[in-house]
Amino acid sequence: MAKALAFLISICLITPAWSHDFYEVTCCAGRDCKPIAASDVTPTKDGWLVRTTGEVIAYKTWPLRRSPDGQFHRCAAFNDFSPKGRTKCLYIPDMGE
Repeated sequence: MAKALAFLISICLITPAWSHDFYEVTCCAGRDCKPIAASDVTPTKDGWLVRTTGEVIAYKTWPLRRSPDGQFHRCAAFNDFSPKGRTKCLYIPDMGE
């Protein structure tokens, strides 16, 4: 039993975790996205402000995606989530529209 448990743990540690299978290949190929806190984005009159980078993603544009899990997610070019990174897609929850 202990050997089986150790084997399962080792498989989990070496296998990438794809916790959100809804990330679109056309955006990030499922590897440059991660959940972000709602406080990381702010609605403005022009679009969603990504607070980390200062980017404004205009409403009703291609980079915006509906988030099926009700959370915010950001896809960053080259997996760069730093202030210099560029947002490829922004998944937003339904906001009662």
